[in-house]
Amino acid sequence: MSRLVTVSRAAKLAGISRGNLQRQIREGAITSFEGMVDLEQLAQKYPSVNFEADSLLEKLEQIIENASLRARSGKTTTPPDMETLAARVNILNDELVETKLEISIFYNIFDKLKSKLKTLASSEPEAAKAIRDLQSWLLTEIDTISEKKFEQYPILATDTFLRIMAAQVRLEPTGHEFFVEGSDSILESGLSSGLALNYGCSNGNCGKCKAKIISGEVKKIRNHDYVLNEKEKIQGYILTCSNTAVTDLILEADEAGSEKDIPEQSITAWVRKLVPLKSHMLTLHVKTPRTQRLRFLAGQYVNVEIPGVASKKLHVASCPCDDMNLQFHIDSRCDDVFTNYITTKLKPNDAIEIEGPAGHFVLHEDQPNPIVFIAFNNGFAPIKSLVEHAMTLDVTEDMQLHWLVPKEEDLYMHNHCRSWADAFDRFAYQPVSYGNNDPVQLLIESLKDNMSEHHFYIAGTDSQISKTKNALQAQGIPDESIFTETA
Repeated sequence: MSRLVTVSRAAKLAGISRGNLQRQIREGAITSFEGMVDLEQLAQKYPSVNFEADSLLEKLEQIIENASLRARSGKTTTPPDMETLAARVNILNDELVETKLEISIFYNIFDKLKSKLKTLASSEPEAAKAIRDLQSWLLTEIDTISEKKFEQYPILATDTFLRIMAAQVRLEPTGHEFFVEGSDSILESGLSSGLALNYGCSNGNCGKCKAKIISGEVKKIRNHDYVLNEKEKIQGYILTCSNTAVTDLILEADEAGSEKDIPEQSITAWVRKLVPLKSHMLTLHVKTPRTQRLRFLAGQYVNVEIPGVASKKLHVASCPCDDMNLQFHIDSRCDDVFTNYITTKLKPNDAIEIEGPAGHFVLHEDQPNPIVFIAFNNGFAPIKSLVEHAMTLDVTEDMQLHWLVPKEEDLYMHNHCRSWADAFDRFAYQPVSYGNNDPVQLLIESLKDNMSEHHFYIAGTDSQISKTKNALQAQGIPDESIFTETA
């Protein structure tokens, strides 16, 4: 008997992006059943999935990990505690017993059917040939099923061990899914997966991360001061910041559906370091308090103030999946009080004030179209955030980045972009040094044919954005597929 798994888990087992698998479902290449995929069909489609006991943990690392996030945070996979492991193994054991019982019942029915057909053939000579043909067909089908179980074994075995190592959480009503590793909290795991879950302090004091358990089992990993009332406890409410997933979960939880759902915040943060990049650019690394992290969507900007000195609006250049550690790109050529202080006087552990977020240049993750990111010069900052968020969410099967600069040395994070292209087969990086040429014309020439189904995200100056948008529209790209922001 085959097993149904979620689209998210099926994609990880097959080693493809969720967007790729969703496209195959839409095109009819793979059948889904109420959002679930048949492992038998998946094994037939991807027969190269191998299971080797001596490399199991390495395989699970590859399945569980999010490559872009892991590269940024250096986080390692930790195994669940013994209590959680025992609970998951017990669930699998119950499923095994139930499956064996069902198989035994089906084989008994089959034996009785063969006996009935034999008796019927003796009593109905005129139908004997048809009955023997039916018997032959049944035996062939049984042999076919027996052969198929060996085809399914590698992917089924990998899925079974994945269920032991990591629990999957499905959020309602959005249908978003993510994995909880080790004893990480549900909230931390959801945020690390790029989801905009509702939360406040993340420390059990405010109750904003409250969610309702629809199915599954959780375990409290830390006490919290926020008090759930008796009605909420009976209804199955928990704080996601204080619980981990023991089994696969379905939760009813609030998520930000758009930038309008993200509250404006005022946060005192601290400078971690200032890293020189190529040419004239610097990366400002900032850390927020654990209990007051910045909620934002990729592509948005904030107002950064150096107390008593000056302030400036800057795009967040990092992914919202790591909202304690923020990055900002600083152009040292800017002749203003803020930039001069940053480049000459700012020190690690200095306090800065952050207000925001703001801006509507955000990822439209509900539309899994192939994406083309276009960054002019320093417009790379919000594009970097969007790329990392799209990679973390795994929302599309194809992404391109076109970074256009006057000179090659202005590609201040060129190696970083190349590492994306090396790590992700579905990501293409196209740097363009336009010199005295028209950058928009070079861009249009570099784009592939058949771009009508793509979404375009453009960051740069107002004139660069306007000219690029007009050029894309002249190529037949509809206005609703073009998203823009000034740098």
